Amino acid sequence: MKTIQKIIQHPTLLVLVDQAISSGSSFLITLVLAQKMDLTNFGLFSSLLLLTFLAMSISNALLIQPFQVTVAKVIQKKEYQVSLFLGLMVLLLFFMLSAKLLVLFLPKSLLDPIPIGAFLCFLCGYLINDFFRKLFLGIAKIKWVLCMDFLYLLLLSALFIMPQLNLLSALFIIGIANLASSLPGVLFLYQNYEKPASWRIFLSNHVQQGKWLLTVAVLQWASSNFFILVSGIYIGIEALGALRLVQTLFGVINIGLQTIENYFLPKISKLYNENVKQAKKYLLNITLKGAILFGVLLSILFVFATPIIVLAGGEKYQSYGYVVKIIAVLYFFIFLSYPIRIAVRILVLNKIFFLGYLLSFASSLLTFHFLLDYSGLTGAVIGLIMNQIIMILYWQNQLKKNHFQLWK
Repeated sequence: MKTIQKIIQHPTLLVLVDQAISSGSSFLITLVLAQKMDLTNFGLFSSLLLLTFLAMSISNALLIQPFQVTVAKVIQKKEYQVSLFLGLMVLLLFFMLSAKLLVLFLPKSLLDPIPIGAFLCFLCGYLINDFFRKLFLGIAKIKWVLCMDFLYLLLLSALFIMPQLNLLSALFIIGIANLASSLPGVLFLYQNYEKPASWRIFLSNHVQQGKWLLTVAVLQWASSNFFILVSGIYIGIEALGALRLVQTLFGVINIGLQTIENYFLPKISKLYNENVKQAKKYLLNITLKGAILFGVLLSILFVFATPIIVLAGGEKYQSYGYVVKIIAVLYFFIFLSYPIRIAVRILVLNKIFFLGYLLSFASSLLTFHFLLDYSGLTGAVIGLIMNQIIMILYWQNQLKKNHFQLWK
């Protein structure tokens, strides 16, 4: 009995449980919103979510990522935690002022469908919740994270019981749920409060690390989401919602790919330090095995595309079955890039990561008008496939220059 209790309370297992709850709840929320909102409202929600992801990327680059490598070295940990939260408040103020400025300068017709107050509630709730989750994970307070997870799911039950949802109600419900489930984080800071006398030292460190991380984060977001966001302007907000729904369905595969990368990367890195040939052989072996699994899964999604999207979002998405098919093709190229990504990380070639995303984003800027104007939603996915191919070719070329060739 004690052994079982020890296994259940093991930090690694608790982290995996947290990841499963977090990813699973995001997946279910997207499906519920797609079914209960009309195409226009869901498309608008998807576009606002993409902007929220950009704000989160900025927050992570300036606060969370430097924190993750600095927290172990800091002696004044309580001061540091309070300083981080104050930094988040400054960022939120910046985002809110930016939103207010956009209201003044953007055309009224463009902003009329968007409830700005509800969006700011959603944005603040999303970023505060994400901050405390990653803070607790960074200082190994896993049970606090689980407490936040369960509180969030409990509050989100309002989404499931409402027969229909519009953009205003969805933003407020999710925003308030995120804010309320962040209360354990506020309580933790209150219990461990120390006046942040050393905040200037912390700020200097974060600026030094964050200026490079911020550039990479914004480029990664732009490379992944530029085509999707612009497609809403060129093709219509409904098409953007359909694309976002399909991306959510494939998000399960994405989580699997990230988990594989995080699990195998340390093992291959260790092998590389001991024997380069063995590291290459091991990486090729798991790539071939993964290709069989992903090939079967993507084939099923391709063949049963229309029933799958109807099951996920309802009959109103029946005409978007082809989007599932073209996204399946995109994920074939995403899978091809993963062994190359792992190889780049093993060799610690961080600069070429940045340059790969820079080339990808430059390609998006050069081709988006032609692809979206002439091929619509298919053109958006073709653009994403082109981005993957550009990064694969560039990274593979750089690996060759560093004498690490996966395929000869």
